[in-house]
Amino acid sequence: MRWCDDYVEWYNHIHHHSSLEGFTPEQVFTGQYVDIVQVRQAALDTAFTMHPERFSRGRPLVKLPPREVAINPIPDDAEPSIVDQGVNFPTLQRAILKAI
Repeated sequence: MRWCDDYVEWYNHIHHHSSLEGFTPEQVFTGQYVDIVQVRQAALDTAFTMHPERFSRGRPLVKLPPREVAINPIPDDAEPSIVDQGVNFPTLQRAILKAI
């Protein structure tokens, strides 16, 4: 049980996921990523201003996490009661990310 607790703590709060564009699940779920995006973008803007020749594709932009992430996405042909719940597993609540 202790190992599981430690692992879940690390996975949700410390590990930066590549599929979430380098953010932690906590940062994405709570909306903290919005402030982090501003800091990252400011750093990229400064680097671009100082050395534009290093950026052959133009001004770099911070990648945002996906708007929706699902392990078991709701299929398009799902029953209306499943769609209304927003999840296909009855004990879970739907989580919607706030847009920047």
